[in-house]
Amino acid sequence: MTEFSHYMCLTSSMKGGGGKSTLACTLLDFLRRHDVEVAAYDADGAIGTLSDMHAARDADGRPHDPQTPLEGVVAYNIRDESRALLFNSLAAGHRHILHDVAGGALADMQRLFGDENSLRNFFRALRSAHACVIFFHVVTPDVSTIESVALHLDLTEKLGDLAGNARHVAVLNRHGDRQDRDFPHWFGYTDAAGVVRGGKTRARLMSCGGAEMFLPALNDRTMSMLKELRRPFAKAVYDPALSFIDQQRVQIFMEDFENALTADVRGMLGLSA
Repeated sequence: MTEFSHYMCLTSSMKGGGGKSTLACTLLDFLRRHDVEVAAYDADGAIGTLSDMHAARDADGRPHDPQTPLEGVVAYNIRDESRALLFNSLAAGHRHILHDVAGGALADMQRLFGDENSLRNFFRALRSAHACVIFFHVVTPDVSTIESVALHLDLTEKLGDLAGNARHVAVLNRHGDRQDRDFPHWFGYTDAAGVVRGGKTRARLMSCGGAEMFLPALNDRTMSMLKELRRPFAKAVYDPALSFIDQQRVQIFMEDFENALTADVRGMLGLSA
């Protein structure tokens, strides 16, 4: 697998509410817990979940102002001119960079260079910086999340050889203890008339060197408490404000996520298997 100088992770989806920010929080938590230096950015502004849960805070719980990307989370808005931070975050030279991109923001990403070739120019600049973008696509049973994956594949395939600086990871959200059978549009199924449907986007992603993993389920009550407390997972397991069972749910969630990171995904991130 090609080695890059920079790995930019984008949690992206054309549909909000599918678990994208939960994935961003979990991935950031995993990387920092394993002493991977990662610069974190929340493209949904200061109201984003990633900013809320992973901001660097003082002893009284107040977020530092300004935030630094290596210790906390820098917020910006992908829908205004501050979107340039998506690319400018490479300038600091950090090997690992994470952006939680607001749902439905692909069109805003295409305005980075302010012209009709914006996405191509973005990837030309990535190639010059010897950087790779890894799109983390959250997939749910909702067919719109699969259409989002297909759209991203369409756009990167049109880039020709520049597509070599893009990677795609499908992350199946197991919320509610979903099983593979609960993702018929992703895996494909045979309808009552015997016609095979679905599965094409998954086949496309895998054929272009993409990878697949899952986001474990976390109890809704526990997750809502973490958001209220504004605690990253690694700190929540020791937080006295949480009951022992909630702490253990978080611990199991973190362990399950680490196990879900396949060797292929770790390789895309420039991590050892």
